[in-house]
Amino acid sequence: MSFKSLDLSRDVASLVSSINEVVAISSSLFAVDANVKFFKNIASASAGTDLGGYWETAYDSSPTSSLSTPLLDFTFGYATGSTFNVSVAASSSQNEKIKIYREMASMLLGNPDSLFNFAGADQSECFFIMVKRGLQKDEIKKGAMNILLKTTSSIVTASDDGAVTAFKQTLGGDYAPLKVTGSEVGQVWYQAGVIVLDPQLIWGNPANATYIWSGSKGPYNLMYSGSINDLINGLRTHVDAVNFHNQTNLYSTIFFCRATNTDFNYSSNPTFVDANKRIRVTSGSNILQSRTYVTTVGLYDANDNLLAVAKVNKPITKSPDTEATFRVRLDY
Repeated sequence: MSFKSLDLSRDVASLVSSINEVVAISSSLFAVDANVKFFKNIASASAGTDLGGYWETAYDSSPTSSLSTPLLDFTFGYATGSTFNVSVAASSSQNEKIKIYREMASMLLGNPDSLFNFAGADQSECFFIMVKRGLQKDEIKKGAMNILLKTTSSIVTASDDGAVTAFKQTLGGDYAPLKVTGSEVGQVWYQAGVIVLDPQLIWGNPANATYIWSGSKGPYNLMYSGSINDLINGLRTHVDAVNFHNQTNLYSTIFFCRATNTDFNYSSNPTFVDANKRIRVTSGSNILQSRTYVTTVGLYDANDNLLAVAKVNKPITKSPDTEATFRVRLDY
């Protein structure tokens, strides 16, 4: 068996490539209560006021089925300084909304007291749609996100067009604005898999009946007096679809295993020579130079431990008058 050391500066290269899948999630899945898992938040251990859960999870079928797949988490929160942070009723989930906003600000902005900023203005009230890791993979592909939103009279599309070159970076990863006809209404955070929407930028101040989400109330009213569940239930029925491309990042190391004309022309296999120690491939032949046939390339560490094995699709002839380079790629 023959060995040759790799020159790490010349024979080893790194590569990052990506694989993308199209993901289209219709409202026919997440707008149906039968496909949604609700999380209760009770005021006390005994029977008490149901404050509404912190979030809801939408599945592609009944959550009780072992075959169902979680798709999206929905939640809502506002900052401590929000004008909606007033005590109205025990069921208004006041503390829960603040906790949600602070948690998302801490994760994405790096500070629980920071505020999300859309189009240069601080936004103290936000909906959060979180893509499950099984759908998101390593991240959401930039420039491929669009969300269809139902307004009073039509369906509009919020997209991150141009994000490939216009995205920004912060502690929470890469992010870019979601825009409807040029106006920013939210953000998409690619590595975190989080979509942030401002209800007032999309639906304005909907105190009128055209935006009814729960009973006689619209989202503007529910930010005051509704529970998180009330707001999420309205959001789920006012989002028509969530479409994006996910992305799996493949990190590769490429090893260029070079066999020059003087390398690997002899084999330690005992069958390489006959009983008289003559090389079999030249014995009794008019060919006076040895030949080997490369079938396997092994990669070893500094202590001669075998780390990886690569096979060629057919034996490669090697002789003193030929050279070869074997390109071995490890993906992880």
